[in-house]
Amino acid sequence: MAGVAPDASLEILQRHGQYLALHFAELRNQRASLGGDAPVFALEHGLSTGDLAELKSAVRLVVAEGFRYRHWRDNWLPFVVYASEVGYSYAGDEFWTTFDSATPGWAYFGDRTRIRIWFQRFAVEFGGAIPAGAFAKNFSIIAWPITHAVLPVYLQRNLAHLLYDFRMGLTAELLQNPGELGKQLSARAWDYTERFRIFCSNTSLLGHVAAALLSGEGEESPYLLQSTLFRLVDGLQEERQTKSWLQGARTVANRVRSQGFQPSG
Repeated sequence: MAGVAPDASLEILQRHGQYLALHFAELRNQRASLGGDAPVFALEHGLSTGDLAELKSAVRLVVAEGFRYRHWRDNWLPFVVYASEVGYSYAGDEFWTTFDSATPGWAYFGDRTRIRIWFQRFAVEFGGAIPAGAFAKNFSIIAWPITHAVLPVYLQRNLAHLLYDFRMGLTAELLQNPGELGKQLSARAWDYTERFRIFCSNTSLLGHVAAALLSGEGEESPYLLQSTLFRLVDGLQEERQTKSWLQGARTVANRVRSQGFQPSG
């Protein structure tokens, strides 16, 4: 709980909660203007490294104090962001062990169902992504923070490989249609790990993440906040092989886009 005094935690939650409400409402409106089902992800919070660290410290303090501050209930958005951040670092093992370790006091004071309620509210108010597929059916609570982590670290290598494997199947039409792109990619994931196949069963999520990752170098994607997209790309480029796969797929996507928009004749 270093860095946050008990009497400052509520002020921090309120301040970040107000920012997040405005930020996610703007993202919701931008995605709605696309005319499809492009969701908003809680990982798209846009917080600086320092602000995110401050938010995490405040959340941990509230949990460790047993949620005894009455007004924390009105400042639920920081908890959604916090849970999504835990989901992003999830390594594919026991989620609650990871969550408990990161959040002192959660094992005693926490309520897992409350997490699902937070995310369901996020989906209603901000057009948040809704878990789907086999993983969501079998893990109805942890599917929420993992879905809102967009692409947890333990799945990044697999997605880079899949995009590379599928690169010659890319068309200009697919790059403009995340729903169909997700279906095509999911159909090619049959020989990947079981956990990755479960991720791919949510074809809408898969397609929107893939479309964002395949956007032009340095370009903004309408499907993912630029800072979040850069974060995922940076993660994918930490390993040389994964970086090579992603760059290969993006090179083909850029060529397809260029050719697809050339005037006829």
